[in-house]
Amino acid sequence: MAAPVATKEARRSRKKPLAQYSETICGLNASILPAVVLSTVTWYLLRYVVQPLFGPDEYYIDEEFHVPQAQHYCRAAFHKWDPKITTLPGLYLLSSTVLVPFMKIYDTILSLFGVLDHDVLRGNDPCSLVALRAVNAVGAPACLYYAFYRCQLLIFLNENKKTKIAKWSCVFLALSVATFPVIYAPYSMLYYTDAWATASIFLWYSSHLSNETNFLVKIIFGGFSVLCRQTNIAWLVFASIIDVCHCAEQCFPTIKNSVSIFSYIQATIIEFYHCCSIKNKHKSKKLIEFFQKCLRVTCPNVIVILSFFSFVVLLNNGDIVVGDRRAHVPRFHPMQLCYFVVFVLAFSLPWLLSQAYFKILTSNYVSKHFNLANAFREIHNNTSKVLVVTLLIIISGLVYFNTIAHPYLLADNRHYTFYVWRLLFSPGKPVFLRYLPVPFYACGLWLVNRTLMQSSIAYRLAYWIVTPLVLCAQFLLEPRYFVVPYLMYRLHSNKQFTNSHTFKAAFIEFIAYQVFNFVIMRVFLYSPFVSSMDNTGRLDRFT
Repeated sequence: MAAPVATKEARRSRKKPLAQYSETICGLNASILPAVVLSTVTWYLLRYVVQPLFGPDEYYIDEEFHVPQAQHYCRAAFHKWDPKITTLPGLYLLSSTVLVPFMKIYDTILSLFGVLDHDVLRGNDPCSLVALRAVNAVGAPACLYYAFYRCQLLIFLNENKKTKIAKWSCVFLALSVATFPVIYAPYSMLYYTDAWATASIFLWYSSHLSNETNFLVKIIFGGFSVLCRQTNIAWLVFASIIDVCHCAEQCFPTIKNSVSIFSYIQATIIEFYHCCSIKNKHKSKKLIEFFQKCLRVTCPNVIVILSFFSFVVLLNNGDIVVGDRRAHVPRFHPMQLCYFVVFVLAFSLPWLLSQAYFKILTSNYVSKHFNLANAFREIHNNTSKVLVVTLLIIISGLVYFNTIAHPYLLADNRHYTFYVWRLLFSPGKPVFLRYLPVPFYACGLWLVNRTLMQSSIAYRLAYWIVTPLVLCAQFLLEPRYFVVPYLMYRLHSNKQFTNSHTFKAAFIEFIAYQVFNFVIMRVFLYSPFVSSMDNTGRLDRFT
């Protein structure tokens, strides 16, 4: 009789994750209420702060292409496509699917109460500029918050860690992600693809991590994320690599005992070699079991991946970009990985400094925890000098051979990267300035790899395959391309939720990001300048 009881307990334990999403903190729903508040605040900023500074039909940069295209979709003119647009129509499909029915229902209700007459009702545009911007402002930050919060629960918080401090830490970390400065200010209040491209990938990832999610829902979320941005397909590959590795660990336990990525790959090759070369029924069964598990676990992702590559090969002439291909030609650009790790250092700084500070306060021996000489001595003793010198030489070689700039970067003075590049890397500047950041590049690579050591080898292997693949094919230096790799890194590097200093660090990081958002929005809204890109005298803004 023990087996049925065990089966019931196993079923009950599998159902627990779904119950976590509706849990409360101090009587407040931790997954829904912050998302609603965030949507309300962002809508208020759009409606009463951002929109009054623009004309009713005044586009900002790429909105010139996105808004008319979305309006075509709202009129069901799906055959019309602007060749300047480079992404798939995920955002336009979402906007038309949400706005058209909503505005019709809303206007009908108002007309029934006599607020609107039928002539006004017929003249209303459901996909006006402000309505399209609201799709980003109301939906994207809230969905990103909910998805990231859910991912944290699924990955880290088991029954033993679900303390009040742990839950509040999750809330503020998710709020920091939802208001991440590079995509929140001002892009969540404009009709750009970035906010939903980021939110959609974490909506998919949260569904992927949950064993409770329906097979079809996983396919829909995965397909939608790719429709929002083509490079999101790489993160479906990322999750599939992790799943395949976990299946291999289950079928071949010796692989799980590996202590490094190199030994992990070596053990995997040896196991598969034995399966293929030795006539052993037991090994053959293990191999068949492995493939069956892989197919069962990765099937939703594989369907989306194969569908996408079929589209690329059969319908898009082998090109990932769907329009304006001359300006978006893939180019091998390994320096992007160096720029990315500096990005990681910059945006991890509030979190790292806060944690270090609270560790000092809670320690009786400050020198034990924060002694610079001891820290450098530890790094010196545990790090191979040959490895450090080799890394610095490789990075210096990349700086020499691969410091390249896209024409858009050199021409568009509305972006901060234009000024950073001109300050450090423009042809008229001393050459040694290019090499000053080399120690930061090396430090950033070391920090990212060291932080990911707390994650599984399968995750680290997948991360170091996919992140360079996503970044090093991008010619244009654009911080928005770094957002998803950074947030994936942060998601899998936050394991300490149970202590109070982690909660305080999460809260301080959230405050720091809001200060950053305030500065960005202040400059964007109230420091316009006359455009130097044409002679129209129009105003441009910094982003």
